[in-house]
Amino acid sequence: MLEREGPQSWRNWHDTVRGRIAGIDMIHYPSDTPPYGSAAINRCTAAIQRSIADARARRVAHRGVGRGWSLSTAPLTDGVLLDTSRLKGKKRLEADQLDPGFSGGAGRAARLALVQCGNYVSELGQWLESDRNGLSFATTGAANGQTIIGATSTGTHGSALDYRGALHDQIVAIHLLGGEGRQFWLERASDPVIKHTLPLSIGAELVRNDELFNAVVMGLGAFGIIHNVVIEARERFLLRAYNYDRDRAGNRMVLDPAMRNRIGRLDFTSDPVLDPPGRSGRPYFFQPIINPNTNPPEVLVTQMYEEPWPALYKPEYGLKQEKFGPGYDFVSVAGRALDLFDDLVPLFARLVAQQLFTVGETQGSWGEVFGYKAYRTKVASGTVAVPLAYALDTLDLLVTLNQAIGPAPLVYGCRYVRRSRALLAFNRWDPTFVVSIDGVYNEAALRFFAAIPERMEARGIPFTQHWGKTNGYTPPRIRAAYGADYDRWIAARHRLLPDPATRALFTNAYMRERGLDL
Repeated sequence: MLEREGPQSWRNWHDTVRGRIAGIDMIHYPSDTPPYGSAAINRCTAAIQRSIADARARRVAHRGVGRGWSLSTAPLTDGVLLDTSRLKGKKRLEADQLDPGFSGGAGRAARLALVQCGNYVSELGQWLESDRNGLSFATTGAANGQTIIGATSTGTHGSALDYRGALHDQIVAIHLLGGEGRQFWLERASDPVIKHTLPLSIGAELVRNDELFNAVVMGLGAFGIIHNVVIEARERFLLRAYNYDRDRAGNRMVLDPAMRNRIGRLDFTSDPVLDPPGRSGRPYFFQPIINPNTNPPEVLVTQMYEEPWPALYKPEYGLKQEKFGPGYDFVSVAGRALDLFDDLVPLFARLVAQQLFTVGETQGSWGEVFGYKAYRTKVASGTVAVPLAYALDTLDLLVTLNQAIGPAPLVYGCRYVRRSRALLAFNRWDPTFVVSIDGVYNEAALRFFAAIPERMEARGIPFTQHWGKTNGYTPPRIRAAYGADYDRWIAARHRLLPDPATRALFTNAYMRERGLDL
C-alpha cells in the first residue's frame, strides 16, 4: 500500500523543473484489488494519512503529485512528495446514493462518477466513453497525460465555446484529507449531491459550503490531499474536426481584419470564407494558432463541430506520434520538433506546421481527439488569459513583444473558456480569451515570458496566468487579478486548516513566493 523512497532529485514530466526532495511515498491500490467502494477507499486513506503523519513527525513538508505534468514549480517541495498516480479506482454512482436535495433528476444522476485522484485524464476519458458508460468529458486540456487532480488543482482549462467552464468545473464533490485524521466531504450548498451515508462510511465530515468548495476545487495542493472527486460528465458525442491553413479561396490565412473579427468577437457569420469546406456556423471548439515570426502573422485553425454518437462507433485510442491532429498542443509539437531540427528560429511554427500539423478533416470522440500525445522533453510554455474584449490588444502586444525581444521560437494557441466559480481559476471572465504560448525552451523564450506581465500592466489589460505553467505571479499581481476572491481563498484555507503547523505542512516555495502561504 505505501512504498517509500528516500532523498533524491526529482524532475517534472517536461523537464522544466528539478529539485532535491526529502523522499517519495508511493500509494498503491490494495493488491487484492477489492471493488472500488468505502472499504478500498478507507484502506488507501489510511496509507495516505500515514504518509502525512510521518512527514509531520519528521518536520518536513508534504505534497501530493500525480504525473508531474505541471510546467511550473507548483507541485515541487523540499519535503515528501506523495505519488498518487497508482490510485485509479472509479465507478458510476447509483440513484440511491444521492441526496434528497439533488437537482437535475435521473438524467443528471446518470452522468455522475466517483473517481480516485490518480486516474489519468486520458484513461478516465476512455472509461467514460465506453459502451457501458456512454459518457464523455465536456472539455479537457489538449494532451491529457495528467492525473485528474493534478490537472484540476492547477486550473487546466480546456476549451469549448459554450460549456460552463473548465476541466475543474466538472467536479461536483471533493473528498479532502486535510491532515492527520481529518477528512472532509465538500460540496456546494447550492448543489447538494451525495447522501450523508457515503461520507459517513469513509469517516469524512460532510461540509456543504459554496465558498469552501470553490477554494479547494482549484486549490494548488494547499488544502491537503484530494483523494476522491465526483465528476459530472455529459452524454458521449463525436467531433467533426477540421485543421486548415488556407481559406475557401485557397489563400493562406493570416491575422487580417476578417480573422481578427473572428478571433476577437467570435463572429462566425460575417466571413464564411474562413470556414472549413462544407461547414459553417458556431462550432463546439475553435482554436486559431498564430505564428508571430511571419509578417503578417500566419494562422492555422482547428474548428470542430459536435455530432451524435453512432450506435456502432468504436473509438481507436492508439497513440500516434508521427502526426498531431486536432488534439495536439504545441507543448507536444515543440518537443517533437526538437528531435527533428537543430535551429528553428525564426521559422519554428512553419516547420512544425509542415511536419506535424495534419491538414484535413477527421472525426473522433473527445477522448480520441484529445488523447495523450506528448513527448517527454524540455519545452517552454506559458499562458495569459484576458476578457474577450481585450483579445486583439493582447495578441498585438504579444506580437510586438516578440519583435522587440525575439524572435522567440514560440507560437500562440488561442482558446476560449467560460467563467469558472473557482476562486483562483484564471478563467475569470465570460468568456475568457486564453493564449497558450508554447515552443522551444531557450533564453529568448524565457525573456519573452518574463516580460509579459509588465507589458500587460503597462497597457492596462486585466489578465491572469496559468498556475501550472511559467508565470510571473507576485503577491501584488495576484491581488490585482483576484481581489476579494484571493482573501476568500486564504480564509477558506484557515477555516479548513486552522492549525498553522498543518498549513505549513502543505506549503511550498511556489506558494510562499506568491503570498499564498498566509
